[in-house]
Formats: sequence, structure tokens, C-alpha cells
Amino acid sequence: MLNRILVFILLVTSCAYSQKPQYDFKAAELKSRQLIYADPKAALSIIKKTLSQKGKLHDTIYGNTYNLYGMYYGMTGNPDSSIYYFEKSIGYLAKYPKNRVRTILNKAIGYRNRGDYKTSIKLLNESLVINRKEKNNIGIAIAYGELASNYNYMLDYPKSVDYLLKAIEILKAEKNVDKLVAIKQKLANTYLRMQNFKFASDLYRECMVDFKATGARKNYLLTQVNLAEALIQMKDLKGAQKELESAVVGLEEFGDKELIGITHSKIGNIQYMQGQTAKAITSYQMAVDRLLQTQSSRIVRIGAEYISLLVKAGNYPAALKIVAAVEATGKAPAANIEDRMMYLSAIADAYSKTNNDKKAIDSYNKTITLMDSIAARDRDNAVQEIQAKFQTELQREKNIALESKNETLQEAVATEKRMMLLYVAICIVIIIMILSFLRAYWLKSRLQNVELKTIEAEKTLIKRQHEHEHELTNAQREIIEEKQRELTSMALRMANYQDSLNEVIEKCDTNVFSKASEVKKELQQLIKRKDYWKQFETRFNRLHPEFNNNLTTRFSKLTKNDIEFCSLLKLNLSNKEIASLLQISHESAITKKYRIKKKMEINDDAEFERILMEI
Repeated sequence: MLNRILVFILLVTSCAYSQKPQYDFKAAELKSRQLIYADPKAALSIIKKTLSQKGKLHDTIYGNTYNLYGMYYGMTGNPDSSIYYFEKSIGYLAKYPKNRVRTILNKAIGYRNRGDYKTSIKLLNESLVINRKEKNNIGIAIAYGELASNYNYMLDYPKSVDYLLKAIEILKAEKNVDKLVAIKQKLANTYLRMQNFKFASDLYRECMVDFKATGARKNYLLTQVNLAEALIQMKDLKGAQKELESAVVGLEEFGDKELIGITHSKIGNIQYMQGQTAKAITSYQMAVDRLLQTQSSRIVRIGAEYISLLVKAGNYPAALKIVAAVEATGKAPAANIEDRMMYLSAIADAYSKTNNDKKAIDSYNKTITLMDSIAARDRDNAVQEIQAKFQTELQREKNIALESKNETLQEAVATEKRMMLLYVAICIVIIIMILSFLRAYWLKSRLQNVELKTIEAEKTLIKRQHEHEHELTNAQREIIEEKQRELTSMALRMANYQDSLNEVIEKCDTNVFSKASEVKKELQQLIKRKDYWKQFETRFNRLHPEFNNNLTTRFSKLTKNDIEFCSLLKLNLSNKEIASLLQISHESAITKKYRIKKKMEINDDAEFERILMEI
């Protein structure tokens, strides 16, 4: 009897266990990847649930899940934690190169966010080797894009553009639209750094539409912050502030303190430009607090902006406090040259205002050393500003020497017993003056040498910029030509469509169809519809947005029909093609063209065509 009871219990337990649903690891990983960019907290819940499953799991499950864990910390602005989990993931994926290369790339991004560009580039080159071996072109393009981001932060824009163009070429060949959006965003970042703010802002807006459509909310918010920076440079402060205030609300959901800090600093910059100094100081303090919490490398540049703001506001103790906080992070030496120069210039001003002449002059010296590697449009103004600061400091030293001489002379007049001391004092003063004069001469010579070097460097950089601008212009021209070909093709299809309708009407007139009158009536109504012209005009205006306005402004006698006729001529359509499209005779098209030239007071066909092509 006891044996039967035990057997029954075992059967019930076995049935219950067999009916328990198994955990779907593949579905969990897919869901986590979908949520990681839109709702990191929800993704983390699935990640933890996966790792809590009992029993020994396959290495790829551990590796892929820890990779997602690292991505979570990357999304929330914790690069150190993200690198830890990426390394843990790589340990499980040693035998699985396709999975491992994805984690290596994410690890490289983590190091870049931590400001270690050298290690990041090394990891990205390692991922390129694996992707080439696996013949993974998409992976190669993504690695090129991340390399471009590194060189962008390092101010090496030619290399950044070169890698982005390679990535775009690969992704176009592979017809991968989703990845192409991310590369387009990186290209916009490079244009922003190269001060092509209008083109950068247009690209950012296109990317935001795509990111919103795919649910990549973090990428959307990051692009929104970058768009705001472009708008600031374009003096659209209201538009920039609107984008930043919207972005900071979304970023709070992700908990990315670094990006939140950067956003607050940009809001502070706008407030300062609007004359709201108190509000600007509050915003910058919020930015610095968050960047210090994350030990972000961005603390150098944003700290420099905050120090300059406090110095201008006359709050020197607070400025020195921020200097100490930035120095404690140890991030300044590893920052890029531009950020270091801005930081050194800011702390030099702070030391100068607090009469710490030694540290001020030392900071100015370091600033001039960095000038050799900086190429900016305001180069001459920057050199003059630094030179003026040096002259101020040297004049202060001379004033101190003169005051010492006057005191010594007064003592000599008062008593003869101190004559020897007077002679000694005079000798010391003379020596100080000679040394000051020699030092001033040496500094002036050095500044002149620096200026000559910077002029040569600027010439070289301008030459390179012209070369890359030429390449980018050619690429943009190809895009425009392709769109024009599409528009021309559309116009010809419309003409062909209308010809076909007229043929049907002619057949109806010859009683080829039954109930010809009804068919004819319907087709005539169809011909009268002008919707296709709206579509044509919309696409034409996208390709040539200023054509109609410029033509109307220059030649006010032209009518709307004249403008439409000129639009077709700009597409290089023949008179026969235009006549077919407008349902007029070939002779009428020629006459129409003649009348338009007469209104424009032009007799030469070549001159007429040149004007249309230039507008």
C-alpha cells in the first residue's frame, strides 16, 4: 500500500513538472534588446530574470545577457559598470566570434564615454579584424562609425569624415536603412564640430524623425541635445531652450547623469546669453554636480565654462572651488587640446583675479603651448588676447619693482646711515628691471614664433578642409542629381499617363467601347484633376526650394503658369515632352517659351537656359 502511494506522488510531481512552462531565453533576449533603448528599467528586469534561472545555462546565454547588462549601464551613464559587464560577457563568448565582436564594440563605446580614446580605438580595430574574418559588412560599417566618433572627440575631423563616408558607402550597398540613420547622426556631429551648423541641424531633425519612428528614445534625446547646440550657434536661443527643456525631462527617466549634466550646462549657457546670470549659475552648478558624480571627462570643458561665468560674475571664491573640484578628478590632462586650452585660460583668469600671479602666468604659459595644435577662425584674436594678458602681468611686475625703488629712495633721503642699503637696493632694482626687460623680449619673440607656426598650421588645415568640403559637395551634388532624375522621370510618367487617357477618349469617340459617352465623361473628369501637379510641385519645391520665389522676384511679369512652364524647362525636358505633359501642341510649347523670354527681356536661348539653371 505504501509503495502505491509513493508511486502516485511521483507521478503527480512528474506531471506537474512537465506542465510547467519553460523559460524562453531567445524571446527574453529579443525583448531586452527592443527595450534597452526605450525603457532601460524594463529591460533590466528581464535581464535579471534571465540570470536568475536555475541550472547551468549555455555560455552564449550568459555572454549575451551580460552584454545587455553592460548596455543598460551605458544607457544610464555609468561607463565603469558597463565596462565591467562587457568584460564579463567577453569571458563567456571566447568561442563565439559573432557574439563576442558585438560586445567588444560596446566595450569600446564604454571606454570612449570614459574619455579613454586610445583604448577605445584599439578595441574597435580588434572588432574590425573579427568582422572582416566573418565577412560581416554591417559590423565593419558600425565599427567605422564608432571610430569616426572617437576621432571627432579628438578633433581629428578629416579622419572622422573619412570613416563616416566608408560606413555610408557600405550601408548603402547593404541597403541597411536603420544603421544608416545612426551614421547620419554621427556625420551631423562632425558637421557641428566643423561649424557647419545649418547642415548639421537639418541632419539632426531628419535623424530625430527616424529615431522616433523606431522607438530609439535615448538616441532621440541625445540628438535633441545636439540639435539644441546647433541652434545656439545659429542664435536661435528660444528654439534651443525648448529642445533642451524637453530633452532633460526624458533623460531623467533614463537616469543618465552625464547627459543630464551636459544638458543643464547648455541651458545655463543660454540663460547667460539672455542676461540671466543668477539662473545660469544655478544651471551650471546642477551640471557640475552631476558630472562630478559620474567622473565624466566632460567636466573639463563644462567646468571651464562655469569658472569663466563665476569670474565674470565676480564670485572668485566659488570659481576657485570649482577649479579644485575639477583638479581632483584628474581629467584635465587627458582632455582634448581645445578643452584643455579653454580650462587653462579660465583658471588663469581666476588666479589673476585673486592675485595669484605665479599660477596665473604658469597657466597662460601652458595655454600658449597648446596654441600650436589649435586651428580656429579667431586664431589672431586669441593670440592677441593671450599676449595682452601677459603684458598686463609683466606690467604688474614692473610696477612692483618701481614701488620698491621709490621706497628705497625715500629711505636714502631720510638718513645717510642707510646709504649702503640704498645702493644695494638700487642694484637689485636695476637687475630686476633688466631681467623683466629680457623676459618681456623673450616672451614677445616666443609669441611671434607661435603666431607664425599657427598661421602655417591654419593654412594646412584650411587646405585639408577645402579638400573634404569638395568631396562632400560632390556627394551632395550626386544626391541632388539623383533626385532631379527622379523628378524628371515622374514628369514624363505623368505626361505618358495623360497621353494614354487621351487615347482612351479618342477610342471612345470612335465607338470602340460600349457606352462610350459614359466612359468619355469619366475620363474627362479624371483628366481635369490636378492632384498630380500638387505632388510634382511638392517634390520640385523640396529639390529647388527657392526657385519659384527667386524667379518671381527677378521677373515680376511672369504668371503662375509661366513659373510652372519654367519648372519643366529646368528639368531639361524637351518642347515635345512639355507639350505632351501640358496637353498642348508642340508649336504652342515653342510659342509659350518665346513669350516667357519676351517677358524676361531675353532673346538668346543659351542665356535663358543659363538663368534657369542658376536660379
